[in-house]
Amino acid sequence: MTNNAHLNGCDYLMLAFDFELRRRGYAGNSCQIVLDLEARIEAEALQKRITTMVERFPFLTARPGGLIFPRWKRQSKRRPQVRVHRDDVALEAIVNEPLAIGRGELLRFDLIEHAGAGTRLVFTWAHALMDAPGAENFLAMMGREDAPLPSATAASGKRKEMKFSARCKLAWKYIHHLDALCLAAPKTMGVRHPGAAARLHHRFEHFSAAETERVRANGVRLCGVLGDAQFHAAAATFELHRLHLRLKCPTPSYVIPIPVGLRPKGSIEPLFGNQVSMLMVQFLPEDLATIESAAATLKKQLAHGMRNGLLESGLTLGAMFRFLPVPAYMAIVKQGLHGEIGSLFYGDTAAVNSRLTSFLGARIVDFAHVAPITPSPGVGAVFYYFQNQLRLTVLNLLPILSDEEANEFAAALRQRLLEP
Repeated sequence: MTNNAHLNGCDYLMLAFDFELRRRGYAGNSCQIVLDLEARIEAEALQKRITTMVERFPFLTARPGGLIFPRWKRQSKRRPQVRVHRDDVALEAIVNEPLAIGRGELLRFDLIEHAGAGTRLVFTWAHALMDAPGAENFLAMMGREDAPLPSATAASGKRKEMKFSARCKLAWKYIHHLDALCLAAPKTMGVRHPGAAARLHHRFEHFSAAETERVRANGVRLCGVLGDAQFHAAAATFELHRLHLRLKCPTPSYVIPIPVGLRPKGSIEPLFGNQVSMLMVQFLPEDLATIESAAATLKKQLAHGMRNGLLESGLTLGAMFRFLPVPAYMAIVKQGLHGEIGSLFYGDTAAVNSRLTSFLGARIVDFAHVAPITPSPGVGAVFYYFQNQLRLTVLNLLPILSDEEANEFAAALRQRLLEP
């Protein structure tokens, strides 16, 4: 690894989200992968494997630091924790426990041992460290001693060589795109339950093999043969609109950041750092009259964004803004859309890494993603496939959205996917 490598633009955005969440009293921008294992694994074996990985990737003990152009700064003493719990420790408690990112705690492992033979493994990592596909790859390498390891390189903040004037032109293209969204800026739900503690809640929706095929068939009908993720996004936005109407929180529009992976197909390098960009799409209420109109609006805007190079312009803008102190950067991010970073946290990681079938010799019987979301919007949906069956994690932040309201949204979204 290059010493003190720059954070890339998306790493810095995640660091800014971490700042915002902690400022509001939440745990921070930490993600979890949850593995349900058929058998117990030894904490000592896991700790030994962590030691091997840290020796291979010293970057795992780095910390983000520096006021201007923050870098990953090397440390030497801290090691990732392995903690063992009994059945009475809830997953939610682990999800809402912060990482000490400023002191170099970028990841943590928790083992929840059941009364029977099984174990629930919770892998927590700082989202500024890597994206979800990178975390799946890292976990797959952790679980097998014979797994091939990539080169020990960190994500780089460097972009391809380009004149400053050309970079400015690209960045302005994305700014103009955001300005167009602001003509009908979305309106946040706001704090609707002021007495509730600042916590992230989640629930998992599982689809059987038959239900998964049904959802896929609906996606093909509405979005084409490669439109699974588009159908998921359209259905989630459609149900978000209905949620706003039920809660009497009308909004002029809904802005949804659609993540797009940047790694070459089949590659896992660079392993560390967020290799994603965002395409910002906007739905007006009339676009959400039917699920068909929602899907058509999404397809049109995604095609426009790809055709007009908005991915590259967004990356360039993010890279150019990394020199700002985090509070100033976060203020700018929120200002344009009147405090709305997005109307829904949406993620779709597609099929879970094919090597995640066992971990340290124990078969993986179930898998889940838990993602962080910011106070605006306070609601999120993450889609993924495990063993070719669709999974959905619905997230809500208290005090923005109650568990009852989030449960209603999750049930409605599930039904919409099955019966558009």
